[in-house]
Amino acid sequence: MQLRPLSLVLAIGLFVAACADTSGDDTSARVDDTSPDDDLDGDGVAAPDDCDDTDAAVFPGATELCNAVDDDCDGETDEDPPTWYADADADGYGDPGVAQAACDAPAGTVADATDCDDASASVYPGATDACDAVDHDCDGAIDEDPPAWYFDADADGYGDPAEVQSVCAAPDGSIADGTDCDDTRARLHPYDGDGDGAIDGCGWRSFSAGGYHTCAIDSDGWMVCWGQNTERNRELNPPSDATFTAVSSGNGHACGIEDGGALRCWGSNSDGETTAPSGTFVAVSTGSSHSCAVDTSGAVSCWGSDLDAQTTPPAGTFSALDSGLNGNSHTCALDGDGAVVCWGYNGHGQTDAPAETFISVNAGGSHSCGLAAGGAITCWGTDYYGQSTPPAGTFVSMSAGADHTCGVESGGAVQCWGFDDYGQSTPPSGSFVSVSAGIFHTCALDTTGAITCWGSDALGQSTVP
Repeated sequence: MQLRPLSLVLAIGLFVAACADTSGDDTSARVDDTSPDDDLDGDGVAAPDDCDDTDAAVFPGATELCNAVDDDCDGETDEDPPTWYADADADGYGDPGVAQAACDAPAGTVADATDCDDASASVYPGATDACDAVDHDCDGAIDEDPPAWYFDADADGYGDPAEVQSVCAAPDGSIADGTDCDDTRARLHPYDGDGDGAIDGCGWRSFSAGGYHTCAIDSDGWMVCWGQNTERNRELNPPSDATFTAVSSGNGHACGIEDGGALRCWGSNSDGETTAPSGTFVAVSTGSSHSCAVDTSGAVSCWGSDLDAQTTPPAGTFSALDSGLNGNSHTCALDGDGAVVCWGYNGHGQTDAPAETFISVNAGGSHSCGLAAGGAITCWGTDYYGQSTPPAGTFVSMSAGADHTCGVESGGAVQCWGFDDYGQSTPPSGSFVSVSAGIFHTCALDTTGAITCWGSDALGQSTVP
């Protein structure tokens, strides 16, 4: 047997040992490079202070949730559940005196705790307070929002907005409505003139100053007249069996359009001026001893005296017309293009209308006037008293009387010019919407629905009932 050198034996032994170390499963000899102060979940707290360093939502001081987890590392779970309050009346507001803590809301509970009476569903914060000695809105006061009641002096079912009381029970003579424009006259109140369910105005609907009387339509559509009332003329005896939409007062008679469009006339009929034709009409005007009206087709019909051809209208289609007062009988009408056509007595050029475009026209005694779209008034015919010399300004309506003319400016003031011996051309101050000039008096409708008259009142024509 041959002996190997010692060096060879040692080398073989080291090789065998190395092979045995690399092929074994013993991990105890591996080096662990993890530090006990590392924050593995990145929640800002490192082990061992973090009780679960694999969950970033778990660390000392975290908000405790209802999830069966010790979120704040205090050794307990779900120790701060929310509070739920009984809502016995199911109004969404809980009773602060009946509470329980639980992760999930128990049946019949809510998170709110502001109900002041959990036995009444009509009582809760923000509820409408009623006049029943109950604090419905939980503000500590009762009946603090009582309804408003308006005094109805004329008992027309519309209260005076200036006479109001806020109390639980309606005082005697008071109602819930507060829209009356005149609580001294039962005939004047808000009205729906076209029947569409919406309020169109308040007070007098329409009016017309005539020779020595005035007629007007009240809020309910009834005709009312005041002034001269001779046995012959009977101007103050309008029909009482119908309601009206339009009215025109002449010298000794008047005509109106009933609801439905039929014509009715009353007063003097010496020349047939109150013998109105049948048909359906949209406009009517009365003169000294004649009358004219526009029907739904736009055709003009006239009746009464034809001494000066005032009841012989031209052919054509018209939208409005007006007949003159005080004997010099003529009529002017506005056609569909805004041109004025006049007929009848022309002794002073009152039927010689200018070739201009107008939006309304009026026939006076011996003159006529037209209102242009821009608000300027143009007059023609006699100017003996200055009645055909209108002032500069912007007008929204006008009316030509016997020997004077008046217009309503865009700001509501009335201006008058012409004959003024009876004060008919000296209007009061105020804000008006329309005006009507008679022979010796004038009337205007103001923005509150009231009629004011001035000038001669010898026969009561300027004393509004």
